[in-house]
Amino acid sequence: MKFTIWGARGSHPVPLTTEAIRSKIATVIQRVRPGDLVSAESRERFLASLPDWLFGTTGGNTACAEVVLNDGSQIIFDAGTGIVGLGQREMRKPGRPREYHIFFTHFHYDHIQGLPFFTPAYDSNVTTNFYSPNRDIRSILSDQMLYPYFPVTMEDKMSKKLRFHVLGREGETERTVHGAKVRWRELNHPGKAYAYRVDHGGKSWCYCTDVELLETDFHRTPENEAFFGGLDVMILDTQYTLDEAIEKYNWGHTSFSLGVDFALTWGVRRLFLFHHEPQYHDRKLHQNEQSARWYANRIGGNELQVLLSTEGVEIDV
Repeated sequence: MKFTIWGARGSHPVPLTTEAIRSKIATVIQRVRPGDLVSAESRERFLASLPDWLFGTTGGNTACAEVVLNDGSQIIFDAGTGIVGLGQREMRKPGRPREYHIFFTHFHYDHIQGLPFFTPAYDSNVTTNFYSPNRDIRSILSDQMLYPYFPVTMEDKMSKKLRFHVLGREGETERTVHGAKVRWRELNHPGKAYAYRVDHGGKSWCYCTDVELLETDFHRTPENEAFFGGLDVMILDTQYTLDEAIEKYNWGHTSFSLGVDFALTWGVRRLFLFHHEPQYHDRKLHQNEQSARWYANRIGGNELQVLLSTEGVEIDV
C-alpha cells in the first residue's frame, strides 16, 4: 500500500509567489562558495546539501490524498485543489481506471473546491463513487456547481455514472473497497468532520484532518484503540503551533506538539504533519517539522518518525 499527498494546505490554496522564489534564490546565492562551482560533481554536492525548504516546496494545494492498494487500485480522500493534478495525471495514463472512489471528511471549501475540475468524472465511461456519513452528500456536492457559482452543472456535464454513498446507515461501521477495509470516526470540528482508517495487506493508514483534539481522544477506550491504535501511518491536522492553538481555541485545528502527544499515545509509527497554515512559508513549515521531531525525542518518542506532508511524493506505508 502506498499513498500520495496531492494537497496539504488548509483553508485556501497558496500559490508560490515571485517574491518567495526570489527569496529562495537569494538564500542559495548567499550559501554558495567558489569551491562549490568548480565541477559538475561539486555543484551536485552543493545542491544536495541544501535544506528541503530551500531546494523544493511543500506545495500550495488544499486537501487531497490518494491511497494506492497492492493491486494498483485507488482510494481518494477529499477533493481540495490537489485533486486537479491527480485528475490530470489520470487522464494521461494509458488504460486508466474506469472507476474512482472518493471519501470526504467534510464539505468546507478547501476540501471540495477541486472537484469541479476532476476531469475523469466527465468521462462517460467512468464511474465515480462519492462517500460521506452526511446524508446530504449529493445535494451538497451538486449545489456547488450551480449557477452562479460554476458555469456547468454536475448533473448536465459530469458522467451519468456518479454514485453517492451515505456511510453508517443501519449500523454500518465499515466499507470494503477493492479489498481494503475503510472505517470512519467523527471528529471535533465546526460542523463535523470525519477521519478515515484504511487497513489492507497487513498495513494501516489513517487520514485525520480538520480536528481539534479533545482529552477524550487520548482515553484508552476500546473504540479509540480500535481506530487509532498501532497505525503504520497517520496523516494528522497539525496546523498550529501550541501558542496559536491556545489563541484559536475552538477553531477546529490542532498544534503539532499535541499531534506528537497523540501519535505517541496510540503507538503510531509515522506521523505526517498536515493541513498546513496558509500563512506559513516553506521555511516555517520545515522549522515546525524540526520542532516536532525535537519534541518527540525530548519526551521519549525516539521511535516515532515525524514528517512534513509534501505534495507529489509517493510513500510506502
